[in-house]
Amino acid sequence: MTFDCKSFLRRVTVCAATLIVASGAYPALAADDLAAVLAKLDAASVKFKSAQADVEWDNVQTVPIEDTDKQVGTVLFQRKEGQLSMALHLKTDNGKPVPKDMVYSGGLFKLYEPLLKQMNVYKAGANQAQAEAIMTVGFGGSGKDLQKSWQVSYAGTEQVEGKPAAKLELVPRADSLKKDVSKVVLWVAMDDGIALKQQSFDPSGNYRLVIYRNIRVNAPVPSGAFEIKTASGTQIVNH
Repeated sequence: MTFDCKSFLRRVTVCAATLIVASGAYPALAADDLAAVLAKLDAASVKFKSAQADVEWDNVQTVPIEDTDKQVGTVLFQRKEGQLSMALHLKTDNGKPVPKDMVYSGGLFKLYEPLLKQMNVYKAGANQAQAEAIMTVGFGGSGKDLQKSWQVSYAGTEQVEGKPAAKLELVPRADSLKKDVSKVVLWVAMDDGIALKQQSFDPSGNYRLVIYRNIRVNAPVPSGAFEIKTASGTQIVNH
């Protein structure tokens, strides 16, 4: 079975917020500002090798009832010889230890849940380019690449974790992606072009919010960072 894009998006993509709209001469100014932000992303992508960060991941359900699920962990992105790898290690869920390891490397996505003694393995297959377009938003993707997969709008600047950030709204170009993600909002640090916060809506109005802290760009990547060590007796399920 090929990679389940909807399952992947629910676990890995990140969330949405409201776009600030202005009038008058603002559209022309916004176009200039958008070009500057995309140029910053282009410059950052040339130097990008890896990024590591602490992550806070909130899943917010708005329908049929309001509910928030908060997960905390770490994330690592690496681009090496044109290949993207990602490792997300969630440690707690609403303050309780609920470890989950999610690794993408070599076209395979693995989800390991130690408490269930199970690891699911998905092949990206024909959806590999789409999956990587999602994962590289704000982490090593160039402005040009961003525009290939998303319609990008500039929505002003805000402070995020004490840093000035440009706020971009992204709408998927591919109809297949629109089925799962209606909009993504990205806050990009203006000093290094790295994402500080992301949000993504699904078509029903539920959203996910991810905040990155203690970001280390191009720090040494630990050996075996994209390997998952499973406990004895773990069931491997290939899809």
